[in-house]
Amino acid sequence: MPIQFNLEQLRKEHNCSIYFETGLYDPRLDVSIKHALACSFDKIYSIEIREDWVELGKDVFKDEIMSGKINLILDDSVNLGRYLNQNIFKENKTMFFLDAHIDNDNIHNYKKKCPLLEELEAIKCMDRKDHVILVDDLRYLRDPFPWDEDSYGNINFLEHITKKILEINANYTFYTLPGLYENDILLAHI
Repeated sequence: MPIQFNLEQLRKEHNCSIYFETGLYDPRLDVSIKHALACSFDKIYSIEIREDWVELGKDVFKDEIMSGKINLILDDSVNLGRYLNQNIFKENKTMFFLDAHIDNDNIHNYKKKCPLLEELEAIKCMDRKDHVILVDDLRYLRDPFPWDEDSYGNINFLEHITKKILEINANYTFYTLPGLYENDILLAHI
């Protein structure tokens, strides 16, 4: 969630005009969408499964939603592909910040506790194959069963994530960036 790197510099370097995050979290806190707002993205999207956080977001980002800068989506991010078939994503390079996971026992309407592979599959199905992909919380993804997600079996989650990204485009290069901890965000770019 916390971004400890220069997001605007990364946006400029990779010429991204759209920001799309999975997992809004509590918008009253220092969430990534606030960092994206401080940058020169033309449009910002966020998909969140918790209705209470989306409703709070509608209040916190009321002006940006009214102007069309922000689009909040109430849905499970396993359904990300439903929202990526618009022309705006074909015509513009997007920076994806993948940070959706269930770490709260009060949420029961999810399909996966850690839907990263489904999110990456949705990105893979897009026409463009040069989007910037940021994956948060590497500290959890280095172990099997992140957030007790057991539907994939006992896999090396990080290895599967990098393999899935390379299926999108074999020319992706990987680096890590600081998040909540040092080297906690995976950056994939062309």
